[in-house]
Amino acid sequence: MVLKWNGSNPDLSGKWCNNALAQLDASEKSAGRLALLAALAPHRITEEYVHEFSAAFPGDRKLLGVLAWSSFTAARKIGSWLR
Repeated sequence: MVLKWNGSNPDLSGKWCNNALAQLDASEKSAGRLALLAALAPHRITEEYVHEFSAAFPGDRKLLGVLAWSSFTAARKIGSWLR
């Protein structure tokens, strides 16, 4: 998803996120949703999404890891456009 992203704001329905996560189990979906939102639409991260992730992957280190990795991946993509 991030590799195909063109910088536009994903639609509000959240369909794009659900489609990208369709093949994952519940705990993987919580991690995937948080990662995609952090990369492409961080303003849409809610406490509910953070709690879902933390229930499946306890610990601040894991939470910060997924947020940092996905944000960094999006920043690298944007950086590649500046060359």
